[in-house]
Amino acid sequence: MAVTVDQAWVYRFHDQLLLTYQQKGSLLENLVDPSMVHRDVQAAIDHFERLGNVIANDVISPFGQTQILNPAHSRRAVTLQSSDAAVLLSDEHTLRSMTQPQNGYTSTIVFALGRRADKHIIDAATGTATTAAVTAGSGVITFGTQALPAGQIIGGATAIDLARIVNAAELLSKAGVPNGMGERLMLYSPGQLRDILGITQASSSDFTRNQIHDRGTINGVQWEGFNWIEIADVVDPSITVLQRMLALSGTTRSCIAMHRGAVGLAIGRDIDTKINERPDLNNSIQVRSVMMMAAGRTWEGGVVEVKALEN
Repeated sequence: MAVTVDQAWVYRFHDQLLLTYQQKGSLLENLVDPSMVHRDVQAAIDHFERLGNVIANDVISPFGQTQILNPAHSRRAVTLQSSDAAVLLSDEHTLRSMTQPQNGYTSTIVFALGRRADKHIIDAATGTATTAAVTAGSGVITFGTQALPAGQIIGGATAIDLARIVNAAELLSKAGVPNGMGERLMLYSPGQLRDILGITQASSSDFTRNQIHDRGTINGVQWEGFNWIEIADVVDPSITVLQRMLALSGTTRSCIAMHRGAVGLAIGRDIDTKINERPDLNNSIQVRSVMMMAAGRTWEGGVVEVKALEN
């Protein structure tokens, strides 16, 4: 046998790209109350109409003057924002690598837009909302701002605990926020997981049947009236943070307790992906996905910013 027979050995190369661990699609878009989602918005600015609560009057005299209710009518405005994600693929690189990377890259950039959608919703929940008012007579729309009230911000750089979670639920209830199954959401980061698992009332069978220690997470579990949603930061393969999702200041993470109708979502363009040649770049293949959307907080009472220690 020739001593160079090893040169004829066959080497197996995988014909698929391994995608880095990542969130696949938006976690929050489908959790927003459908009545608060506007689709096919063809405008630069979209508005969400707000109607305040009223209570009926008792009739004192059957033939007395009718008492007219006057619910407060106001609106919030959002400015639509385009987002895109694109990569270039050289036909030369495709030939050299013997892979067809279009599918993998397409999935990655669509997932990237899903995370961007989540970021819109998260930032809207605790950020400054845009108010809109119509000037009487002229009909001119004027815009102002509304920050999340200080009373809706609780906690600090200490471990998240039961008292803080109950406090968040209490504040939502005081604002009249519905507390039916799946109505309230709690967005937290993996940096709170160890402290949540350490809460006896969350993990002990004496208090709950959720068995979160068997699951290793509270993500997707209904507890204390909240549907718990874990929101991880965006990291690259070296675990370098590319984007903070829930705000982080020092060792304090801003978790969010909210009602699913407290944020309005305006969608001008759903995710649209195109793969085509770029003649200006030596006929390289461009994979590009685009979307247009905006989110805005509609009700201050429907959001509580819950600050907690980031481990």
